[in-house]
Amino acid sequence: MIRDRRLAELLSTVPMLSTRPASEWQATPLPGLTNINWRLTAGDQDLVLRIPGISSERYLSRRQEMHNAAVAAENGIAPPLLYADPASGVSLQAFIGDARALTEADFATPEIAFKLGALLARLHRSGRAFEGTMAPFPIIDTYMALASDGRLRRLRERAEPIRVGLEAHPVPMVPSHIDPVPANFLLRADGTLLLIDWEYSAMCEPAWDVAAVMIDGGMPPAAVAAVHRGYGQPPNPSRLWLMRTALHLVAGSWTYAEIAGGNRADGLPELLERCLSSAERRLDDPALSMHLAEASGVV
Repeated sequence: MIRDRRLAELLSTVPMLSTRPASEWQATPLPGLTNINWRLTAGDQDLVLRIPGISSERYLSRRQEMHNAAVAAENGIAPPLLYADPASGVSLQAFIGDARALTEADFATPEIAFKLGALLARLHRSGRAFEGTMAPFPIIDTYMALASDGRLRRLRERAEPIRVGLEAHPVPMVPSHIDPVPANFLLRADGTLLLIDWEYSAMCEPAWDVAAVMIDGGMPPAAVAAVHRGYGQPPNPSRLWLMRTALHLVAGSWTYAEIAGGNRADGLPELLERCLSSAERRLDDPALSMHLAEASGVV
C-alpha cells in the first residue's frame, strides 16, 4: 500500500503510471538533496519518478530544465525523459539497471576523471543552445536575497574583485550542466557516462562545469590532469581558479537558502560550513591577487 499522499496522487494522474492500479506499483525511495525521488517497478516497467522539492521552486524554471534535458538526451549525454510536466516539475525516466552513481572516490581516479572531461567537452561543444543563462555572482545574489547572514554577506563583499575579474573579460557561453557533482553522473556497465538532474542547466561559460568537478579540492593532481586531457583545451587556469573560489560561495549561499526555505535534508548544515570555510580559505590565499591579475590580462 502506498502511504505517501503525493506519490499516491501521481500514481493516479500521471499517464504512464495511471494505466495500472496503484497497488501494483512497488515504490522504493532514492536519495536526493532537493527533490523526492522514487524507483517504481511493476511488471516489466522500471522507472524513476522525480518530484521537485518545495524550497527549490523559488528560483528554478522546470520548463527550462526539461527543455535542456531533452537537448542533452538528443546528444546522448542524458537519459531521455519519458514524461515531463513543466507546470509541476514532475518527471519520469527509465531506471538504468546497469548504471551506478559516481562517488568522490571515482572522481579521484584518472580513468574516470578523463571520462568526466570528455563528457563535459561533448556537452560544451555540441553546438546546441540551452534555455536560460547562468553566472556565479548573479545567482549568489539571488540566493542571498532569499536568506543570508553577516558571515555570508562579508564573504560576498570580499569576493567582489573576483566578480569584477570574471566579468571584465566575458567568455562565450555554452550549454552547461551547472551541477556536475558525483551523484549526477551515472557510469554504465559498458563504461559510458551519463549526466542526470538538469534542473540548474543553462548557457554558461565553460569554466563553471570544469571547475565544479574539482571544486572540493580533493581531486589529486593526476586526476585534474586527466580531466584536462579529456576535455582538451581547458579554460584559462587562473579563470578556473577564480571560478572554483566563486563556486564555493555559490554552493554556500544555495545551501543557506535551502535551509531557510525549509529543506531538512541530512547534511545541509555541514555542507554549509564546509562551503563557507572553503571560500574563506581561498579568499585568504595569497595566490588570489596573482590569479586576478592573470585573468584580467595584467600579466
